[in-house]
Amino acid sequence: MGAAPMSAGGAGEVLWEAANAGNTAEVTRLVESGAPVNWAGKGLGQTPLMRAAEEGHVASMRVLLDRGADPNAKDKDGRTALFMAAANDRADASAMLLDHGADSEAKDNAGWTALITAAHWKHVDVMSVLLDHGADSEAKDNDGRTALVLAAYCGSKDAMLVLLAHGADPNPKDNDGRTALFAAAYCHNVDTMSVLLDHGADPNAKDKDGCGVASECSDVGCRALLLNAERMQRWHRRRRLILWLV
Repeated sequence: MGAAPMSAGGAGEVLWEAANAGNTAEVTRLVESGAPVNWAGKGLGQTPLMRAAEEGHVASMRVLLDRGADPNAKDKDGRTALFMAAANDRADASAMLLDHGADSEAKDNAGWTALITAAHWKHVDVMSVLLDHGADSEAKDNDGRTALVLAAYCGSKDAMLVLLAHGADPNPKDNDGRTALFAAAYCHNVDTMSVLLDHGADPNAKDKDGCGVASECSDVGCRALLLNAERMQRWHRRRRLILWLV
C-alpha cells in the first residue's frame, strides 16, 4: 500500500518549513501538489511567504506569490510579509512584495508601518525601496510617531537623511506634542539634531506641557547647538522684516 495522502495542515506545515529554509525546489513541488500557500497554523500565525520574506529567500517568494500567496496576510501581531522583510533588511524581498501588491501602509498592532519598522532598525536600503514605491513618510504609529521620530530616537543620521530627502516633515508631533528634535535631544545626539535643524526643524517647538527642546538637553554641546539655531532663526526673521519694510 502507498503512503496515506498528507492532510492540508500537514502539507501546509511542510511548505512553511521549506519556505523558511529557502528550499525552492521543495516549495515548488508542494504548491504544485496543492499545499495551502497561505497556511498559518504555526507559532505567531506566520505564512510561508512571511518566513521566506524574513529570510530573504526571493526565489521561494516568487513561487509562492505566483501561486496566489497573499502579500497582505497578517500574523497575530498584525505584521505582513513586508514587515518581515523590512525588519530584516531584505531590500530585494521588499521590492518583490511591493511589485506584487503588498500594502506599504499596512499597520501592525502597534501602528507601525513597514517604513517605520525599517527606520527603527536603520535599514536605509529598505527605506529607499519603500519610499520609491510611494510609502507615506508621515504615517504615524499608535503613539503618534513618524518614521523620522523613530529614526531620531535610534540616532540614525542616514535614515533621517533618506526620509528628509523624500520630503518628510522635519517637525512632526507625536501624541505628547514632541517633535523629532525632542527625540534627538533626548538622546543627546548632536549629529542628528544638526541634521534636523539644517532641514528646518523648529528649535523653539514646545510639547503639550509647554516644555521646549532644551528641557531634554543635559550636555553643553546640545544646548549650544540649540542656542545657535535660535539665534540664526531670529536673525533670519529680522532680515525678512527689514526686506519687507524696504
